[in-house]
Amino acid sequence: MLALVMMALVVAAVVSVGALVLRVAFWTVLLPVRLVFCLLFVPFWIARTVLKMAFGVILLPILLVGGLLVAAVAAIAALVAVVTPLLPLLVVAFLIWAVFRSFRPATAA
Repeated sequence: MLALVMMALVVAAVVSVGALVLRVAFWTVLLPVRLVFCLLFVPFWIARTVLKMAFGVILLPILLVGGLLVAAVAAIAALVAVVTPLLPLLVVAFLIWAVFRSFRPATAA
């Protein structure tokens, strides 16, 4: 049984080395073609980068202002969410203050 496993490993190693040799050969043969295509695509990459930068310069201030507006609205919403449950306590405090204020003796000027 061990011999079969060893033979399978040897076959796998031979096949892997053969595949590696073929891969290196194709890579070496096709390298000039790859370089030519890369050189042909350089102007398109430059144009794409320039367009991205132009749109970024145009849209960045608009998105920043929009983000600031959204942040302000979110802050106001958070403040309202925190203060709303406290309104009954504020009403009770105001009523207590009004009652104590009405019993204060008037001072003559």
